[in-house]
Amino acid sequence: MKKIIILLFITLVYSSCKKLIEVNSPKNQLTTVDVFSDTTSAVAALGNIYAQLDRTIEVNYSKYLDMYTDNLDYTGSTPQDLEFFKSTISVSNSTDLAIWKNFYFIIYQCNDLIEHLPKSTKLPVANINLLSNEAKFLRAYAYFYLINLYGKVTLVLSTDINLSSQAPQSEISAIYQQIIKDLADAKQGLPANYPGNGKVRANKWAAAALLSRVYLFQKNWPAAETEATEVINSGLYSLLSTPNNVFLAGSDEAILQVWTQNGFVTSATNLVPSSNTSLPRYPMSTNLFNAFESGDLRKNAWIGTSNVKSGSLTTTYHYLSKYKNRVPNTTSPEYLMALRLAETYLIRAEARSQQAKVTGVGSAADDLNLIRKRAGIANTTATTQSGMLTAILQERRVELFDEWGSRFLDLKRTGQLNPVIGMYKTTWLSTAALLPIPLNELTYDHNLVQNPGYH
Repeated sequence: MKKIIILLFITLVYSSCKKLIEVNSPKNQLTTVDVFSDTTSAVAALGNIYAQLDRTIEVNYSKYLDMYTDNLDYTGSTPQDLEFFKSTISVSNSTDLAIWKNFYFIIYQCNDLIEHLPKSTKLPVANINLLSNEAKFLRAYAYFYLINLYGKVTLVLSTDINLSSQAPQSEISAIYQQIIKDLADAKQGLPANYPGNGKVRANKWAAAALLSRVYLFQKNWPAAETEATEVINSGLYSLLSTPNNVFLAGSDEAILQVWTQNGFVTSATNLVPSSNTSLPRYPMSTNLFNAFESGDLRKNAWIGTSNVKSGSLTTTYHYLSKYKNRVPNTTSPEYLMALRLAETYLIRAEARSQQAKVTGVGSAADDLNLIRKRAGIANTTATTQSGMLTAILQERRVELFDEWGSRFLDLKRTGQLNPVIGMYKTTWLSTAALLPIPLNELTYDHNLVQNPGYH
C-alpha cells in the first residue's frame, strides 16, 4: 500500500490547526475516500494541490523558461541549467522531468478529488461542490501549461493509474475543450467571494481570468474580451498606484495567489545574489533590461543591481526582484502570484485590438495606458492595429517577466518565437518551440511519441 503525506498547510490560513494527515492508498489510486470523511481533511487535500504550485512547480519553472528565451542569462555551470540557457534541452534533463511530473501530479490529485468527493456521505453538498470546482480549476491550470510547453500530452481524467500510464497523447484541441469545460464549471460553481481568508483559493473570477487567457491563446477575441471585462468589472480588484507592493499577500491586483507558510516565495530565493557585490547566478539579460523605457517605475521596483569587482574592473549586473522577501516575513508576507489584474487588462487590450478597437472609448489604448500609468510612463503612441499589437506585446514583456514563462508563451503564440530567439541564440532550433517529453515518461508509456527534434 502506497502512502501519501498530505500537507495540511491550508489550515494555517483557515484555522490554528497544524498537523499532517497520512493516508493509505490502493495501488491504482492516490488517496481513498477516508480523506473525505470530514471537511478539514478534504480541504487539506485541496490545500496540498495549491501548495505544489509554489513548492514543486514554480521552483522548476519561471526562471528556466526565462533562461530558455531572452529574459535571463546564466553564470553557472550546472549542465541541466546550461541546457535551458542554450535552449538545447536533452530528453534526460531532470528539470524538464520535474516540470512534466509535477504538473501531472497536480492533475492526478485533482482527479482524485473530482472522482471521490461526490462519493462522500459525510461532507455537506455545498462543500463537495466547492472543492470539486476548485479542483477543476487547478486541473485546467496545469493542463494549460502542459500543452503550451509540450504540445500533445496525455489527457488524464481518472485516478486509475493502470489506465492512464499507458494512455496515448490527445490532440491539443481536445485538451483545450476539457480546459474550457473545467473552467466553465468552475466559474459557475465557485462563489464570487473567496473561500476562507485572503485570495489563496480560486473563486469565480479566477476561473474567468484564466478563461480569458485561454480564449486569447485560441484567438477567440470576443470571448477573451468578455471574460476579462467580467473580471475587471467585478469590483474586487484594482491596479495599485505604483508597482512597489503588487506581490504582497492580499494585493489589490491579485486575482489568485498561492499561500506561503513563511511569507516568502520559494523560487525567488535563488534569483538574488548574496550581496550587492556578488555575481548573480541568473542575471537579467541586457536585452530585457533595455526593453524598459526611461522613467519606468518597474525598473526600480522589480529589478535589483549588483556591482561585481574583478581586479580593477567593475561589472554591473541586474537581477529579477519582484519578490523581496528572502527570509521568513509574516509582517509583510509575499505570496506567489498565479493570476493578476494587470495581465487581465493586457489580455483585454489585445483582444480589443484584434477586433479593431484600437483607440477611443472602450479600446485597447484605454487598457494599455492604465498599465503604463501605473508604471509612471506616458500613454502609448500606437494608433494602428499592428502598432498597438506590437506595443501590447512589448508591455507584456516588461510587466510579466518572471511570471510563469509568459515571454516564451507570448512569442510562441504570436509566431515570433523562432525569428526572435533564433536571432538571439546561435544554438536555437525551430523544434525548440516544444520541450522534449522526458525519457523517463517514454520508457514507462510506450504510447507516447517524442516531439520532433529530440531523440
